[in-house]
Amino acid sequence: MRLARFRTATGTRAFGVVDGDEIVRLDRRVPSFESLLAAPVLPEPADERVADVTWEPPMGDHAKVLCCGMNFASHAGESGREVLDRPTLFARFPDSFVGAGTPVVRPTVDDSLDWEGEAAIVIARAGRHIAESVAWDHVAGVTAMAENSVRTWQLHSTQATAGKNFAGSGAMGPWLTTLDEAGRGPWTVTTRLNGAVVQHDTTDHLVFDVPRLVAYVSAFTPLRPGDVIATGTPKGVGLRMDPPRFLVPGDEIEVEVSGVGVLRNGVVDELVTTGSTT
Repeated sequence: MRLARFRTATGTRAFGVVDGDEIVRLDRRVPSFESLLAAPVLPEPADERVADVTWEPPMGDHAKVLCCGMNFASHAGESGREVLDRPTLFARFPDSFVGAGTPVVRPTVDDSLDWEGEAAIVIARAGRHIAESVAWDHVAGVTAMAENSVRTWQLHSTQATAGKNFAGSGAMGPWLTTLDEAGRGPWTVTTRLNGAVVQHDTTDHLVFDVPRLVAYVSAFTPLRPGDVIATGTPKGVGLRMDPPRFLVPGDEIEVEVSGVGVLRNGVVDELVTTGSTT
């Protein structure tokens, strides 16, 4: 089952089940997207078409988005970093993501926007101190993430927060695929820049797998339906090319995760308007 959030042609925020080229809206009978994740319901006849909606990231209204850095040894190697004994985590703000089809934004203050394709899990059941042995019971499914970084700002200090949270710089979607369809992996993650493959690996090469990440994260913060954990990016980022290659307006970036589909976004420059103060 593919669960999605979207805006209709009239601008109404909605959610439902994607079935081929059609969508069954469920927001009229289910109180929230988070409720749908916790207890999926049987769909009714379709009432929207995929071509007519604008995708939104498939996460909760107030989601925690936790990302694991250097979780592929190959990416740690290309970055000159050691693989640590515990996950390296950072948080992203929900408004740093757009949905599929909406261009990601290169900020006006820096031109080092870099791609990072990942598989991300979305939480279905709330929990704290979740054991690895039952971690999958708390996962709704998997989605594709363009967990992009503004590299110069990421490297301003040892903390990655600034470079990871520029508004609209990343993307997620188009939907999440529930585990009964996507399975528990391994999932193949492929990133394409203007049609050319730049990243390709499988999640069986993660240093810390999904159960380990769920257990580790839930040890320090409660997980709720709609929260997101990004599992990490493979090698092949633009920063490590010779010379470095960063995203520019007109580029198209695709992240394909097996069992999910393709997250496709263009790139635009930030539109800056000059305001007035009183």
